[in-house]
Amino acid sequence: MSTQTDLLINPHPCRHIVYPYNDEEKAVNALYLFASSGLCKRESVVLIMADSRCETIMRRLAIGGFDLTTLQASGQLECISADSMLRTFMPNGVLDERLVNDILSSLIKKARASSPILTVRVFGEMVSLLLARDEVATAERLEELWDKIIKTHSISLLCSYTLLHSGHSILPESLEKLHSDNLNSWSQEFEA
Repeated sequence: MSTQTDLLINPHPCRHIVYPYNDEEKAVNALYLFASSGLCKRESVVLIMADSRCETIMRRLAIGGFDLTTLQASGQLECISADSMLRTFMPNGVLDERLVNDILSSLIKKARASSPILTVRVFGEMVSLLLARDEVATAERLEELWDKIIKTHSISLLCSYTLLHSGHSILPESLEKLHSDNLNSWSQEFEA
């Protein structure tokens, strides 16, 4: 198993992983590996995904044998719209840092209470939505806020950035350096 694949399976403790990608299927594979590994270990998994992605990954988890109804009812699996959350965090077009901290902290505390082993992993795509809108400075600030949340709540976070149609051929260095690990060469063909 590659070190990068191991990061998706065993991201703890307190990792801030970035996966910039140009291949949608590989991105879905990476997210499935990250989420399914956490659920298999009885961790809570919070997926803050673009609306266009939620159905795909939830279907993939169901095909993988996970009882989504039970996991969601227990709070061990939560799927949240990154689009809606980003609108909440930017009520006047500017990132409200207090809202970011308060809402994400509350979400993580609830997820931790739902995990039989009190461990949480989070996937986030809000920053990818910001990059697609060329709001790099706002994405940088949100990543900095995530760093504080990671340390405060002892979680691991996987961020993905689609480079497809973003106007960027690579992840800007200013965003890359805000992560502890980069999966830019991850090419595992994971079969569900």
